[in-house]
Amino acid sequence: MKKEKGINKKTKRRIRVKKNNPIILIIILLVVVFLAPRLVSTAKYVYNVIHEHYLASQDFYFSSDKLNINKTTYEFTNNWSGAQTCPIPVNMSSKKNDLAYTKADITYTITILGCSSNITATASKATGIIEGTDEHSGSGVNKDYFIVNINPSGAALSEGATAWVDVRAKSTAPYEQILEGRLVVEVSSADISYEIVDAVNQPYLTVNVTNSQNVGDDVTLSYSPSVVLLDMTDEFYINNTNKTTQQVGSYAYLNSITSHVDLLSTTSVKFYKVDATQNYSYSSTSGSGTPVITLTH
Repeated sequence: MKKEKGINKKTKRRIRVKKNNPIILIIILLVVVFLAPRLVSTAKYVYNVIHEHYLASQDFYFSSDKLNINKTTYEFTNNWSGAQTCPIPVNMSSKKNDLAYTKADITYTITILGCSSNITATASKATGIIEGTDEHSGSGVNKDYFIVNINPSGAALSEGATAWVDVRAKSTAPYEQILEGRLVVEVSSADISYEIVDAVNQPYLTVNVTNSQNVGDDVTLSYSPSVVLLDMTDEFYINNTNKTTQQVGSYAYLNSITSHVDLLSTTSVKFYKVDATQNYSYSSTSGSGTPVITLTH
């Protein structure tokens, strides 16, 4: 009788591999499904950054204080009653700094992409133009703005409730670029608050003034020039509506400055410290400590 040929080791290994193939494929598919969204998100982020650098090389600057190329989230607190219209200004710019700006006009479109179910949202206009320096001059060059108006979709929202709206601004000429953002508002009491951000051995401090009201307002910062000195290049000083001085020796130093703060915005004001070793940090919301700079409005 002839002996049946046995299955050699190589054949057995091939059979085991074939049996394991479905398991390996399932594992690979699970890994791909898990990583794919992250890979796509990362690839989109990298593309947006590279595209922005390319446009900058063409002297094209398209930016906003509340939108960006990778969809930022901009949160407002203590800024809406939940009953009336909440207008949110969105500032647009075609200027990076005093040496880098776009000379041509930039035309762009505004789109409300969606919002939470407890509100309705509309934009004050569907298209805009950021004037360039080629054919225009003055304070309105290289900037524009539009308003996103939020209203409760039914009854007034209760305190502590939040709402959101997704907004897109897309430039159409001379180049295309998309800026997006999610604007988040919280229902609470409206007021003007401020904080002093400082640290030991830091030569300057920053005063952040937050206007959470639905209207702009003039605010006055008062201080002693023997403790802090206002940065005279700051826009808060440049756009001031009133100021007072205090005589120290033979010199008159500013000791108060009044300027306008836009609705639903935060303005930063820089002061230099006479004694850098001090830490003058303060928050009006916590009310702790004695501020070296006081705010009235």
